[in-house]
Amino acid sequence: MKSIYSHIEIEKNRNDKWIKKGFFSTHDNRKKPFTIVLPPPNVTGKLHLGHAWDGFIQDVVIRYKKLKGYDVLFLPAVDHAGIATQIKVEERLNKQNISRYDLGREKFLNQVWNWKDEYYQVIKKQWNTLGLALDYSNERFTLDKEANEAVLKVFIDFYNKGLIYKDFKAINWDPKQRTALSNIEVINKPTIQKMYYIKYFIENSDKFLTVATTRIETIASDVALAVNPEDKRYKNIVGKYVIHPFTKKRIPIISDDYIDKKFGSGVMKVSAHATADIDIIKKHNLKINECINLDGKMNSLALEFENLDRFEARELMYKKLLKENFIVKVEQITSNVGYSERSGEVVEIMMSNQWFVKMETLAKKVLDHLKTKDGIKFLPSRFVNIIKKWMENVYDWTISRQLWWGHRIPAWYKDGQMKVQIDSPGENWVQDEDVLDTWFSSGLAPFAFLGWPQSEEKLRKYFPTSLLVTGWDIIFFWVARMYFFSLENLNKKPFDQVLLHGLIRDKDGKKMSKSLGNGIDPMEVIEKYGSDVLREALIFNSTPGQDIRFSEEKLDAAWSINNKLWNIVKYINDLNDDNNLLSDKDKWIWNKLYELNKNIDKYMKKYDFTLIYKEIHKFIYEHLSSWYIEFTKTQPNKKNALELLEKLFVILHPFMPFLTDYLYEKMFNKELLDNDEIKIKKFKNISHVDDLIEIVTNLRQYREKHNISKKEIIEYWIKDFDFDSDFINSINKMCNSKIVKNSVSLLKTNKFEIYINLSKDYLAKEKERILKEIDFIKFEIKRAENILNNPKFMEKAPKEKIIIEQEKLKNYQEKLKLYQEKIESK
Repeated sequence: MKSIYSHIEIEKNRNDKWIKKGFFSTHDNRKKPFTIVLPPPNVTGKLHLGHAWDGFIQDVVIRYKKLKGYDVLFLPAVDHAGIATQIKVEERLNKQNISRYDLGREKFLNQVWNWKDEYYQVIKKQWNTLGLALDYSNERFTLDKEANEAVLKVFIDFYNKGLIYKDFKAINWDPKQRTALSNIEVINKPTIQKMYYIKYFIENSDKFLTVATTRIETIASDVALAVNPEDKRYKNIVGKYVIHPFTKKRIPIISDDYIDKKFGSGVMKVSAHATADIDIIKKHNLKINECINLDGKMNSLALEFENLDRFEARELMYKKLLKENFIVKVEQITSNVGYSERSGEVVEIMMSNQWFVKMETLAKKVLDHLKTKDGIKFLPSRFVNIIKKWMENVYDWTISRQLWWGHRIPAWYKDGQMKVQIDSPGENWVQDEDVLDTWFSSGLAPFAFLGWPQSEEKLRKYFPTSLLVTGWDIIFFWVARMYFFSLENLNKKPFDQVLLHGLIRDKDGKKMSKSLGNGIDPMEVIEKYGSDVLREALIFNSTPGQDIRFSEEKLDAAWSINNKLWNIVKYINDLNDDNNLLSDKDKWIWNKLYELNKNIDKYMKKYDFTLIYKEIHKFIYEHLSSWYIEFTKTQPNKKNALELLEKLFVILHPFMPFLTDYLYEKMFNKELLDNDEIKIKKFKNISHVDDLIEIVTNLRQYREKHNISKKEIIEYWIKDFDFDSDFINSINKMCNSKIVKNSVSLLKTNKFEIYINLSKDYLAKEKERILKEIDFIKFEIKRAENILNNPKFMEKAPKEKIIIEQEKLKNYQEKLKLYQEKIESK
């Protein structure tokens, strides 16, 4: 073995070997199944550090379960990521001055499929480098033929049940991508804005109402002013009209309970482009007049500002109203503004004919199921309350998208008729142009990826899946939808457990991003340190539900533990002995291995990898390296040490798969992954080895603390001592010490009282040191007394300073007494 651990040699082609030998693609129906569906990364680009962390967690669990005798299935998949991928491909085409409309739907989709194929190969290569134990014989894509069949079946079934409907209503609209969005695809961000206070003059009067708005560009769509019916200020003007300051048309003053009397002037303009306004318009049978087009530009209602961008129109409309004396004042405020999650564009509220999933029934199914013993277990458990709260307040889900990349909606139109079915009803029927929200297809993943609806063979064994590992930030996007889709379609939960983790942040706690320049490419880290080291740096600092701070120090710590194990193995491999007798010290290390295995089993139940790391670190650095290796120097047993390593590699494999597999193969000429659950024997009546370690540790610490030379023999005696000669010889060899009765200096440990004789030379040096300390203390006492006896100081010094000096004098006097007692005892 080389002297230093080198990841390049160890990890080269190792994952290819695992794939070739079919360790994770060969299944045994006699074994209990354990299934994980990999959260499908988007085919928008390369995997980032978050993907690596998420993948490593799942891989640890899969390898752990396989080595416990389970039939594991770790199913790989990628997501077509409708809007995100379409944006990427359009950006690529824009660089060539080509738009998707230039190409047309079919040719554009060919470009997107080429993109998908290109980046899927990149992702698979990265999975290989990470060493994920994926079953590539079962790999899936959210837009493959089988997934499309599942999507179409669910859509049609839901439509027939009344759970999917089409309606003309207010929705979130992305003007940049020109597509509808669901509520959770809108990110609300605090944004600095101007609040404009505008005069609306009451008809045939010089009196006016003041209306506050940040969205002055929507003024062209006003159809009324509204006040609260309980607002006494405006009771006498409800039913009257105002003259619109921009259009000069008459609009009514109405009353509605929605209006907050305490907000602004208590008068609200009722316009299009706001959900609450549209609800009021419908309630009062008013007309919806939209003044902004789907591309974010103003329409003819905006008069001379037609075809201007909405934000440009905002500024020009303000200047016009200011010039005409309709502006009371302008304030700068900070308020929430909705942005498209994908494009970053400010979202517009538009009236649109879209498809929706009716959520009331589906949400109730989830809430009812969570109350049962069969309900999904969330780790950490606090997240169950988050999903409950969301389900209790859920909106109907807007599922249609005005995109070309995705699952085409199976609806057909002709002469005002609509039919929902897969194939065309006949001649001149035109299919809906829209596609479905990406989360619709990925919501079916747990069962669709297992062959539903084409076959139930895999479902019978592997569904519900065992575990979902994902970030808490997509609990509503994905987790909730998989839950209700599974309950509605199969009457079963999608998985038994959900393990949620946070985000990866840099060492200062900042979120990693390209814009901040603190993003880290996992492949670059692996090139420098290796996949095992990256895995350990992420996994061993991972607590369920928490963010993680990533730093080079964590990588160095992970590299060190691998190098330590490498050096231990190298030492044992180089041992020369033919002793096959099992000593108590050999039995002791087996007991420590038993405890390690038992504790890992305990902490794996809650996926608490930080506690697992502490156990592994303690075993490698303390039990194995510090003690057992030292024991072997006087009492070597290579056969036992190798048997121990063989078991240890299997236990550690999920956490450092490349290194353990390499060592196992090279040393034992076998495949580590052929193991089922290993058995480790626990020995009795060997607690005296821990006693030996306690005594040796304390004697060594005593030597170090008192700067006693390693060459000097320490004389000691242990109270109530009845150990045999072998035990005493071990202490003496390891500590350069000897038993001498009537030793005097007491050293107390957890279990023992140890008395130690100190040499005359040491006592002389110690006395000299104490006398110097006494001289220093006497000097400080005299200094403090002089200060406190100085009338000017006592008169002018702050009270706090006087108290400090008095405390110093008291402390020094107490120390002097202690040191003088020590001198007298010597």
